Amino acid sequence: MSATFLHGAAAGARSRRQAAGAALLFGCLLASTTGCNTPSANHEMQQVSPPVHGRQHAEPVRLRIPAIGVNAPIGPLQVDNRVLPPPKDYQKTGWWRDGPEPGEPGPAVIIGHLDTARGPAVFFRLSELRTHDAIFVEKADGTTAVFTTQRIERHRKDRFPTQAVYGPTSDPQLRLITCSGSYDHQAHRYRDNLIAYAVQAHPKD
Repeated sequence: MSATFLHGAAAGARSRRQAAGAALLFGCLLASTTGCNTPSANHEMQQVSPPVHGRQHAEPVRLRIPAIGVNAPIGPLQVDNRVLPPPKDYQKTGWWRDGPEPGEPGPAVIIGHLDTARGPAVFFRLSELRTHDAIFVEKADGTTAVFTTQRIERHRKDRFPTQAVYGPTSDPQLRLITCSGSYDHQAHRYRDNLIAYAVQAHPKD
């Protein structure tokens, strides 16, 4: 495992359908076109569900990370047969819709592809994030949730830190996830996941 750092920001409250104790799987495999989109080697979320919040505020619509050149749309993702699939478009990101919105208490989770057979995808440079790098999540109501980098970790897929990624937090936080590590040609997937952790940014940050 390697490490680096993140902080998160701003506003929002809403109700969210939460299945208490539901298992959540995050799929991040490379298919024949590469990327992170097949459902094998997913990560099960056991007895972990984010806190239920108030009324819906505004869903995230765009992710900007100037330090690594990310400026991409965000679309909602939902668990399908116990799997949270990444976006179909390799240049877009996806937000776990049944979790917290970016900016409300709890860990908002956004995932994206590492690469494709033709080249880099949206999170190709995620490993380049450094402590205090700014992350901006634009929302449908025109507000922006601002985060700063706290740390980055790499974990083997069979040792995915479910509690650290999806477990409830008292403050607004953000998780960005993609594939990482060496490529297993026999299994057609990367062996690891890269996870960027962020916490709420404050005006002084």
